[in-house]
Amino acid sequence: MNPNPTEARQAKRARRRGKPGTLEDARALLWRALTRAGELLEEEDPAHALKAVHAISQGAAAYARIVEVGELEARIAALEGQSDPTGGPQLGRGAA
Repeated sequence: MNPNPTEARQAKRARRRGKPGTLEDARALLWRALTRAGELLEEEDPAHALKAVHAISQGAAAYARIVEVGELEARIAALEGQSDPTGGPQLGRGAA
């Protein structure tokens, strides 16, 4: 019998969950979903086409947010790379 079933249960749950996905994984998955939903627009059944339109509008909004976050992360990384050579903040109004 396991002396500490809580740890075993938490370890099993962690293995099941796996590693968290990246922003790029989510972007690629959403793009595939949007592509598939776009194909469903050609369905004969109007209810299917309407569901595809809804899926595309929701997915496009989520995709736009993911792309925006990716661009902001790139800007932040670029700004962090442009630090002052002295290592400190630049205070004042002009060259000293």
